Amino acid sequence: MEHMKEDKMLLVEKYNLKHENNAWYSEKENSHKHLIFKDAFFERADLIGLLFRINKLCIAKVNYFRRNIEKYEPLKYDYRKGFLTVPLWDAEFLKHKDSGLILDFRYLQSITIYDDFVSLCKELENFETE
Repeated sequence: MEHMKEDKMLLVEKYNLKHENNAWYSEKENSHKHLIFKDAFFERADLIGLLFRINKLCIAKVNYFRRNIEKYEPLKYDYRKGFLTVPLWDAEFLKHKDSGLILDFRYLQSITIYDDFVSLCKELENFETE
């Protein structure tokens, strides 16, 4: 449990979220401050819930990846070294282990029709071996 709390704080630090008035905010140069989540959500949510909230991913995607996260390898990209395996809190991409396909959080954000997301999941599941 303590490890999960550490990962949550590392996630908050990575995205430079500011804490005030019982909530966490994103405040970037030349843009308005906006609410990411309140303390109550931060306390009860798991790491996937927080990561997907920061990346503005819907609950259907949260639920799918909660159930299937062991089928994915968290990655981030280094321009010199390429894709690197990282802890989930530091992920920017998820690699589907069986297919080798890499999903970018921005790509997942762009899927706004539920049936399109279901089709993607089915396509990935076709690669999976029991």
